[in-house]
Amino acid sequence: MRERKNLLLKILAIIAITAFLVANSNTISSPIRAKLLDLSSMPLKALNAVYDASRKVIPFASLSEENRLLRDRIDLLNRRLEESKSLYVENQRLKDILDFKNTIPYAAIPSEVIGRDPTNWSNSLIIDKGAAHGIRQGKAVISMKGLVGRVLEVGRYSSRILLITDPNSKVGTVIQRNRQGGILVGRPDGRCKMIYIALDSDVAKGDKVITAGFGSVFPKGILIGDVVSVGKEPGRLYKYAIIRPAQDMTKLEEVLCIK
Repeated sequence: MRERKNLLLKILAIIAITAFLVANSNTISSPIRAKLLDLSSMPLKALNAVYDASRKVIPFASLSEENRLLRDRIDLLNRRLEESKSLYVENQRLKDILDFKNTIPYAAIPSEVIGRDPTNWSNSLIIDKGAAHGIRQGKAVISMKGLVGRVLEVGRYSSRILLITDPNSKVGTVIQRNRQGGILVGRPDGRCKMIYIALDSDVAKGDKVITAGFGSVFPKGILIGDVVSVGKEPGRLYKYAIIRPAQDMTKLEEVLCIK
């Protein structure tokens, strides 16, 4: 379509110029020159109309370019605003965990979660602190909401954490309300199971479960989660309880490693 318009303009220009030149020739009689002048006026008017239209279009084109630049500028500002929001939220989280660190009765090292096992998302994670920062193997790891797990492997500048939801994890626990003891083990579904609960225990849904403090790994009294159901092991003289961890392990971003 655009090519056809350009061709038409060229034809008009040629006709107008040719007619105008012939009309000004002294070798042609005056009546004929007058007719040629009339003939050249039509394509000249058409060309003038195109010229006037182009003068109106050019400012619009300039305005369109200016609008594009403004939209790009707005997009850039919006992106920087979102980045600022993310930084604010991250800084707030770091401030909160540092404030929490000052409230607990033991020394701890704030650490950032930097990786997870993609094939086992809820069972282990990697933090950005290692032996160079004072992290030691076997020590407890907590969050502001509760127990997270223990340090399984220690590198120079990073460490692997075994979460309490891993089936290989075992934690000595008690029901906070009645001090009934048991052992907490992880489950593949991201929850935990408290086993070896005495048959005569009145453990019930909603009871809080905390660390018993046996051994040197987990300090006493750290919240683990709450009971969501209770049952009896088939063929055994014990009850069990399914525990929902207080900390959602899939949303961890910062933890505290107890020294």
